[in-house]
Amino acid sequence: MNHMRILPLLIAVSAVVLACKPQVPDEYLQPGEFEDILYDYHLADAMAEGGDDASTRDYDQTLYRQAVLHKYGITQADFDSSLVYYMRHADRLHAIYENISKRLEDDAMALGASANDLRRYGALTSARDTSNLWTGAPAVMLMPQAPYNVMTFDIQADSTYHKGDKIIFSFNCDLVSRESGMEGVAVLAVSFKNDSVASSTTRMSSTSNYSVTVNDGDRQGIKSVRGFVYLGRRSRSRHDDGDGPCLMFLDNIRMVRMRAVDDKTPEQGTLSPTSRRAPVDTARRGKSQTVQPLNNNVMKATPMQAAPGRPLKMSDVNKRKEK
Repeated sequence: MNHMRILPLLIAVSAVVLACKPQVPDEYLQPGEFEDILYDYHLADAMAEGGDDASTRDYDQTLYRQAVLHKYGITQADFDSSLVYYMRHADRLHAIYENISKRLEDDAMALGASANDLRRYGALTSARDTSNLWTGAPAVMLMPQAPYNVMTFDIQADSTYHKGDKIIFSFNCDLVSRESGMEGVAVLAVSFKNDSVASSTTRMSSTSNYSVTVNDGDRQGIKSVRGFVYLGRRSRSRHDDGDGPCLMFLDNIRMVRMRAVDDKTPEQGTLSPTSRRAPVDTARRGKSQTVQPLNNNVMKATPMQAAPGRPLKMSDVNKRKEK
């Protein structure tokens, strides 16, 4: 009998708790739909970035984004207002981008990205000459409000590092919506075993792939790799659009260590390019020969041409020799 009295009370309490959970107002795009739109936005930007004509890239991006809005039957104002709302509720936007990151990663794996990921770093002597040091999230969302405006990293070197290694920090940067005064900054700083530091910086103001590189050119040995990506405002000018929504999404984040390859000495019996000389005329015996580097610009042979209307004959060659 007591159980029958408690059950309705539990149902009532559960209903109150669910009713008190904050919901997204109806005037904004709901989380599921907004996630789908942002996902398609990133695909549209990737399509525009992959175009062959760089001069039309901005136009293609605008065109593809408008196609996404048309697909979902919303306006640019609907999208912007929803973006502002979710930026003010960063926990919800963070959850949305966690799902987007997982979807993009699954798509990349389905297309074989794991097998081809390092090929764009150039020709390597073998697969062991390179390795991906990145152990953080493969995708990150940044927005101007702290603490969501910066991503930092700190990697300590171990025994697998060699002197002369090169560190490449790369990522795809996608600015979903931006104002003219906002930009991202990526910094890579490498500390060496002699306590010196080398750094490299790049700025991101458009959707593209970016990379920063630091090389252990003095072969000191790497002690640690640090850096950050920051989204902020440049110095304000009269051309700035104001405090419009701005969201920067980083994906395909990689920290690649490339092994230094020592220059190979020329094989025995071969000549280096600087040691090649012109052949000596052995028929001119009894005279001292000075061997000069071969230079095609020193002497140009004048071609022998036949008179118009007939082919070249041997007599023409003999007459040319007598002259």
